[in-house]
Amino acid sequence: MMSALRKLFELRRSLDAYETEMGFDQLSEVEKSVLAFIASKKDANITAITKDSYFAKFSLSTIKRAVGVLLAENIIEAKQSNNDKRSMILTVRHG
Repeated sequence: MMSALRKLFELRRSLDAYETEMGFDQLSEVEKSVLAFIASKKDANITAITKDSYFAKFSLSTIKRAVGVLLAENIIEAKQSNNDKRSMILTVRHG
């Protein structure tokens, strides 16, 4: 058990260092999680985020707030879906 906890802490430390190196250390944990989800999914939107089991512990308003911060910081962008005009596709900005 202690060995597993030690390994978990080392992983957390490595992740923290990598996030700092990428400039994401100012983001909250939920903002970083939402950003990683958007980067990993082709057609990410708020509905897809809320339906993922990882985000079950977060309220819809928390997820919307995280998306709002990422949009305001120009880290992600939102474009209207070609398939569903009510849906906004979220993507990581390049550049």
